[in-house]
Formats: sequence, structure tokens, C-alpha cells
Amino acid sequence: MYTGYLAPTSNRSDWTETILLEDSESGDVIDLTGCRVTLTMWDQQRCARLTADSDAGTITFPDVGYFTWDFPASTMAGLCPGAYQIGVRITRDERTVQLIIGNVNVMEGIDHQ
Repeated sequence: MYTGYLAPTSNRSDWTETILLEDSESGDVIDLTGCRVTLTMWDQQRCARLTADSDAGTITFPDVGYFTWDFPASTMAGLCPGAYQIGVRITRDERTVQLIIGNVNVMEGIDHQ
């Protein structure tokens, strides 16, 4: 499980992150076939502000061992600048693992053109 901060993002741009899952002992890439990945981002009042999941196609699997979330600028524009908590889980069959418990800072975009 990863805990910590994700790179800051802007509320005036797309937010795309790609994560690679590798076995910590062997270094082998983990096959995500048949997995469901979910993401929730909360504000300071613990209200969900962004959600994504692989069932809906808002999280995709671009290659073996990788998953990507992609929020367009139009969605990011609804976020106030500040610190948010983020969680990512992966489920296969009846087993669920928490992959990420962390924070991300959303910065106010400067260019309003």
C-alpha cells in the first residue's frame, strides 16, 4: 500500500495519473485482468468530490500491470483549491486491497483564457 502525497494538480487542467503495480519481492508486473479498481477523493469535510472506477471506464488498463484515471478539466473545475484525501482500492474475486491512502493538493489554475 502506498501512503503519502500524490503530485499536485490544477483545477484548470486534466488530471491523469498512471500507476504500475509490481510484486514487491520479485519485481514482476502484476496482471490486472479481472480486477476492479475504484478511486474516491474527499474534501476536508469527508464529502466525496471525485469518484472513478474501472466498471464505468473512468479508470482504464492501458497495458499489463497499469491502471490510469483521467478527469477532464471540466470536472476538475468543480474543485476548490485545497488539500484532498484520496483512496484507491482493487478487487479481484472476493479479495479487496487498499492500494493508496494519501493526499493530493489541488491548486487554483492561473490561466482563465
